[in-house]
Amino acid sequence: MADVTDSARARALSLQLAVNRAHSAARTGDLDLAARLLDELGGLGGSGGLDSGPGPGPGSDAGADADHATVLAALNLRAKVHAQRGELTEADAYWSRVEAIAPDDPDAAAGRRTLAKIAAGRRHARPVVHTGRVAVIAAALAGVALIGGGGWLLANGDDGDGQSSDSVAQADTGSDRLREESRRADALKERLAALEAGDTADAARRDSTLDAVTKRLAMPGVEIRRHADDVQLVFSTGVFPYDSVISAQGASALTEIGRRLADLESDPGAGAGSGTAVETTVVGHSVAVPGGAPSGGSVVALNRARVAAQYLAQDSDLRLTDFRLVSADQRRGPFPATEANAPRNRTVTLLITPKEPPPAS
Repeated sequence: MADVTDSARARALSLQLAVNRAHSAARTGDLDLAARLLDELGGLGGSGGLDSGPGPGPGSDAGADADHATVLAALNLRAKVHAQRGELTEADAYWSRVEAIAPDDPDAAAGRRTLAKIAAGRRHARPVVHTGRVAVIAAALAGVALIGGGGWLLANGDDGDGQSSDSVAQADTGSDRLREESRRADALKERLAALEAGDTADAARRDSTLDAVTKRLAMPGVEIRRHADDVQLVFSTGVFPYDSVISAQGASALTEIGRRLADLESDPGAGAGSGTAVETTVVGHSVAVPGGAPSGGSVVALNRARVAAQYLAQDSDLRLTDFRLVSADQRRGPFPATEANAPRNRTVTLLITPKEPPPAS
């Protein structure tokens, strides 16, 4: 659950950071960059994407509400970029989407009201052709006002509501607001970097533990299969000649592995710090027999896992409750399901997984 929460938080922070970058690009007049950044958001899933549904409503938690607000900000900015380019139909479509999500949104209402006046011939839009800082200079020379702190450009004058575009621009693009948005963008970068650093540290700790497990448990007759998140121990010969009767060689190997596991978990240098460093799952295997169930696990396989755990614990400080016992599907033996491999598949395998460190207090 923690991994899912961290992943959602990282995705939300990435979305907020991208929207802030698009705002900054539009504010400096780089409409191409702003549009490209916003286009890249369209493919995101969940409530964080511009192509998603209305998003969270009343009763959502604070994280979901923040994500919802970011989506609204992105849609508003996309509408303003279209309007600044003179693409008024597209701008109106995006503001319509904002109103569908948040009917009382003031930016969408003001934008659509102004577009309606332009369509009625009461105002004249002056689309910006250039991008980058040249556009800002060209707009200033043309005597137009920048609305919405990186929004869209209209000719100066009264908009019919008793408020001039100049006064709106002055209120909306003040230095205090720019400083605040810059501060928020920096904070988002720091939080995202902290999450990424935490993921990197967790991966390094996991790799260190798996390296220690691989080194400590290497022994004749045992194949170690290293994976990204665990280590699997596979015995080269079957541990159980028949039923749940263990072989002498298998009993000796499991007893030795139990001792090494106990040493590993008590060694601070193995990545544990304190307490148990790894979790051991004992997987019992069986071979499908004529007339028996061909899949779904078996009582015999589970009994083999129980017997193996007893040998792992009997000569070490480990307890039976330290092991997780499971039955594998008959089709999931450690070796291909052939008649020649049947003796080797009457066995157990061990799955060693690093334990997550306790949360910081």
